[in-house]
Amino acid sequence: MYELLVYTLKSAFVLTLLYLPYTLMLRHERFFRLNRLTLLSILVLALVQPLCKFTSPDGLAQMGDAATAITHTQELVYHTETFITSHPVSTSEASDTLDWRIWIAFIYIIGVVTVVLVRLIQMVHIRQAMRCGCLWRQKESNGTTVYCHVGKIAPFSWMRSIYICEKDYKQNGRAILLHEQAHINCHHSLDILLLTFVEALQWWNPFVYKLGNSLRDVHEYEADHRVLLQGISQTDYQALLVRKALNNTSFAFANNFNRSHVMKRIKMMKHPKSNPWMRGKVLYLFPLMAFTMMISATPVIKPVFTIVEAEIEPDRQESLTQDGIAHVAMPKDTRSTSIDSDKVQEDIVGMRATEVCDSSSVPLVEEPSNGSPRLRPEFPGGMSALRSFVQKGVTKALENETSVAGQRVVVQFLVRKDGSVDDIGLLSGTDEAYYEAVKIVEQMPRWIPGRSDGKEVDGYFVLPIIFNNN
Repeated sequence: MYELLVYTLKSAFVLTLLYLPYTLMLRHERFFRLNRLTLLSILVLALVQPLCKFTSPDGLAQMGDAATAITHTQELVYHTETFITSHPVSTSEASDTLDWRIWIAFIYIIGVVTVVLVRLIQMVHIRQAMRCGCLWRQKESNGTTVYCHVGKIAPFSWMRSIYICEKDYKQNGRAILLHEQAHINCHHSLDILLLTFVEALQWWNPFVYKLGNSLRDVHEYEADHRVLLQGISQTDYQALLVRKALNNTSFAFANNFNRSHVMKRIKMMKHPKSNPWMRGKVLYLFPLMAFTMMISATPVIKPVFTIVEAEIEPDRQESLTQDGIAHVAMPKDTRSTSIDSDKVQEDIVGMRATEVCDSSSVPLVEEPSNGSPRLRPEFPGGMSALRSFVQKGVTKALENETSVAGQRVVVQFLVRKDGSVDDIGLLSGTDEAYYEAVKIVEQMPRWIPGRSDGKEVDGYFVLPIIFNNN
């Protein structure tokens, strides 16, 4: 749920930043199709960009230090093929953090459900209006169905259906049907569905509703333009719009004939054609797209580790080789030196002990500086089960993607208190091998979480994977 909230915030940021220049540069231009494509592109980018990932340059690695680097406040535990980093959190701090996250998630879900229910109710009303009180129904050759009713509700269209009352059909049937048919031919209903999906995700963002109004205005401008191209008198058509503006409709979800402000539509009809060179204004999207990508996309950063140089205390010295596991001591006075993760990996290889503990061995117990025992996160069944699981994933990956054969990758992931795996990052290796490793990690069952002072805590686990069949 926390990841969904972060995604929503990023999505709203992209939508707002891309939409605001549109209101200043393109909203009053007579490029109806271009304006519509621009608004739809903004909606799609708002959904897609936060899901994108990019590899951060080395110069930007420091931007992720606070979130990805392992500092001198963490303890490193090196194993033959894995090393674990623990992040102890106090009980009161974890409780406070959990409370406000739960409340925010609860409020957000209520908003999403409310928007979805309102839209579903509106769609049900549309279907009921088309079927109840229908005088006759006519199937056109182009696949459109026209429903004629006795009531005085303003004409509207939805998907491939047109609703019109008998009086409007007799007096102004041709102009109204041409207008609604234009909505259908341009697939405006699909635009409304996409807009509704984004509105549900960003129900708290006022700019998503402003974009929705702009999109509906463009729909009406485009439909009005197509009607005038069919030979309908502009004066008569504008007079019809004024008369129909007095009628109300409750079908806000559909494409209504009297949708939007009539004066805005009449003003746009009288507006002179825009200079074709003004289409170049849409190029503003490209630099903003690059900027929002850097801000909203998820970076894959090569972390910088902090290795502690200190004299190991005598009482800790005995544990350096116990059970084939090497520890790095954390004394009170430390001096840190930053090195690259590849160098860390070389050190890991150099620090290997004799053999790896099998699944029947007791989980590693650390002794932090405060004296409280801590158990590391453990894969269900132990190390042998983990190796077996990873080997199956490697075999499957080699069957589908032979380009990663022989490659070695090191990934880091967070084992949360509920045993779920999260926050998967790349420590070393190629992007191709990293993507295959992520697939393996994401399919893992729930782990046995780490424990501190008898309570379950979050803990990082770093897993090297070699893509071969051995």
